[in-house]
Amino acid sequence: MDSNKKSRFILGIAGGSGSGKTTLARKLIEECRKINIDGQLFSLDNYYQPLDHLPFEERKAYNFDHPDALDSSLAVRHLMELCAGKTIQQPVYDFKIHTREKETVPCKPTQLIVIEGLYTLYFPKLLALCDYKIFVSTGMVTAVLRRVQRDITERGRDIEGTKHQILATVLPMYETYVKPTQRNAHFSINWEGEEIPGKATEGLVRMMRDHFR
Repeated sequence: MDSNKKSRFILGIAGGSGSGKTTLARKLIEECRKINIDGQLFSLDNYYQPLDHLPFEERKAYNFDHPDALDSSLAVRHLMELCAGKTIQQPVYDFKIHTREKETVPCKPTQLIVIEGLYTLYFPKLLALCDYKIFVSTGMVTAVLRRVQRDITERGRDIEGTKHQILATVLPMYETYVKPTQRNAHFSINWEGEEIPGKATEGLVRMMRDHFR
């Protein structure tokens, strides 16, 4: 990556479920495009392990909040290929049937790559690829409400299934695996409420502008 240091920037965003990682990542990419920095979202949600070998009921009970649920080796390989200027075929995860779709999505290399996911700051090889690392935290009530809304509206879960998952895996895995990765961040954002943290966003956009100047 050294030879591409000025032509590429990898920003890693981690945090608990419902913390606002994806919203922040998309806002940063949007703002960077306004100053002619082309970026893309690299969501680790696309890299969950394929579960088509399991019966559907077992897939529903799978612990998606444990780091082993992610195919981190494939994510790292794809990031390295993007950094090398290659187009990748990114998997797409269908959370309603709990496995990968058969079709993939071609992703071309861009100047800015924003990695977003629970475990962005967990895997050593991912950490090594990031030029700058952010951890987003929010209050438990806010995070849980966001998670419930997303799982019901986007991922086909009912309220009872969502509640069980939050108590059984989401909160315990956050405390055990996700929260400790905050120490790997260059900067932490405490996000309460619905408004995207403006000053933090502006500072990150300035960082991108200075990097590519």
